[in-house]
Amino acid sequence: MNRLNTILGFLLLIAAGFIVYQNFLTGESEQIITNDSGEKQLYTCGMHPDIISDEPGNCPICEMKLTPMKSKNAGSKKEKIVLYWVAPMDPTERYDSPGKSRMGMDLVPVYEDEVAGGGVVEIDPVTVQNMNVKIHTVKEGKIQSEIFTNGILQIDETKEFHINARTEGWIEKLYVNYTGQEIKAGDKLLEIYSPKLVAAQKEYLASINYGAKIASSSVNGVASGGESLITAAYEKLVYLGMSYPEIFELENSGSIKERVSINSPSSGTVIRKNVVEGQKIKPGEQLFHIANLSNVWVMADIYENEISGLQVGDKAVIAIPGYNGENFNGRIIFIYPTVDNKTHTVKVRIELNNSSGRLKPGMIADVQIEGKSSVSGAIIPESAVIRSGKNNIAVVALGEGKFKPVEISLGMYANNQYQVSDGLAPGMEVVTSAQFLIDSESNLKAALDDFTKKKPEDENSSKTTSGNSLEIKNSDHVHTKESENSPNVEEPTLVRTGIIDVENIDLNKDGKLYECPMDWNVLSDTDGRCPLCEMKLKEYTLNEIKNNLKEHGHEYKN
Repeated sequence: MNRLNTILGFLLLIAAGFIVYQNFLTGESEQIITNDSGEKQLYTCGMHPDIISDEPGNCPICEMKLTPMKSKNAGSKKEKIVLYWVAPMDPTERYDSPGKSRMGMDLVPVYEDEVAGGGVVEIDPVTVQNMNVKIHTVKEGKIQSEIFTNGILQIDETKEFHINARTEGWIEKLYVNYTGQEIKAGDKLLEIYSPKLVAAQKEYLASINYGAKIASSSVNGVASGGESLITAAYEKLVYLGMSYPEIFELENSGSIKERVSINSPSSGTVIRKNVVEGQKIKPGEQLFHIANLSNVWVMADIYENEISGLQVGDKAVIAIPGYNGENFNGRIIFIYPTVDNKTHTVKVRIELNNSSGRLKPGMIADVQIEGKSSVSGAIIPESAVIRSGKNNIAVVALGEGKFKPVEISLGMYANNQYQVSDGLAPGMEVVTSAQFLIDSESNLKAALDDFTKKKPEDENSSKTTSGNSLEIKNSDHVHTKESENSPNVEEPTLVRTGIIDVENIDLNKDGKLYECPMDWNVLSDTDGRCPLCEMKLKEYTLNEIKNNLKEHGHEYKN
């Protein structure tokens, strides 16, 4: 009997231990996650709101991370008032009653307590994540105008000379024999023999002798007439190119020079030599082109929208690729008064010291100009500005999912940044990505057709749109074996560009086509999925297709 009692007690002890294990030990590992209101926490996909899970993880359709859902009973227990219904992918697509969006997704209600007054928009965190909203803190500082452009080295036009013949003759002696020869001011360039110049010398000596004879004449006006004759003969020699020292020597010696020299008026380099010894020359013929290269100019082209930040005297750094990018310092000395009609650029002249002679006219230069600096103020990136005709808008992030578009006044622009003179203060936060959607949600900007959603960085594909053309890049999508064999997976040729011929796409002539409700220019005559976003194509009539294309900015053939 005692032995039977012992066995029964042992069995009861095992049963009690099993019950304790089931109710206490395993219960700790199966705790239910709840939210602040005590309800079980649910998770959903921002791209597919119909996907709801009681555990965190990834969406089975798009593999996006599931986000916690708001509690329906959070806050006040008072019944919420629905203002309107919106599409989960486009908050500007509003409806007065529940139903399906144009993309075939269930509409999401917007409650009265979720919409703030004064233009403030409150957006659900799931939508904020889906819209890829980026925030930037407004900073205080100065904007230094910097312009990068290209230029060409040229001769300083104020220091170049042309040597031309003033009389007919022959070159008897040439002292400058090659292009590029360095000369100094006053150096002989050549000697010429000119019958006209010889005759002019004789005329000058004769006028001197005649003037000396009639200088003592008592007849009124005769002596002054002799002086006028000498002056006229002297000026004739000057006009024919005879130098003052040579005329002085002729006057003192009384000897006529058959060869008369032509001298350089300035130091410099022979840029062009057009004559040889023995050549006959005519009046006006160019003999030499001489330039002083101690200074050179850089002619740079500046776009007209950048010219306001420049002024004469601004510093410039010139990098010469021919010298491995070596820098030379210069300053703007002149801004041209006209704009080129073809390039819409303004030429800017920069002066460089070239005492070393290393800089050669015709060289290509990389130009960096340091323009004027602004006063200290609020600075925001260019991407934070929404230009809506007359007004400029920035979307201010107020925190806790609240945003407010504000009108701002823009100041100086440089390096992809604007200085804000009114509307923002340092320390405020502004939206730099997806602000078009937020601004549209606040009814300040309705046109969203030109807005292109940027794909997340971790996706394997990206698409780039420009006008009516579309290019697919990095199309290394992960395909399952089932999708590879499926006839419903369409190729990227379904992406229609240019003027779309809807009638021609309808091959079976049933008056219907399949269209992607995300990428409206994806059209097919058969059922399938969009090659861009993998969404299932939706069936529309041809008239509906045309209306969709028109509404989303695509052209079609009537």
